Amino acid sequence: MKDHNSTKYNVHDRTIYRKRSKRGWSIVIMPVGIRLDNFHGYPHIHWNKDDVDEIIYDNYEIVLEIIRGHIARGKILI
Repeated sequence: MKDHNSTKYNVHDRTIYRKRSKRGWSIVIMPVGIRLDNFHGYPHIHWNKDDVDEIIYDNYEIVLEIIRGHIARGKILI
């Protein structure tokens, strides 16, 4: 039985993968490989394997809308 919801869609030249489960949520922006999630008890962004920063929003929908808005307006996400 599937215990998570996941979706993939494109915004301009980026592909966004999003997933929600009982443990939390994650959003991955490709091809740059940036991941945002709250699996470790607090919301944070993984810029790369070793560089992690906390983010202020823990709401999945708000974070997703901010990302989509930045990409749609042509703002650079690394």
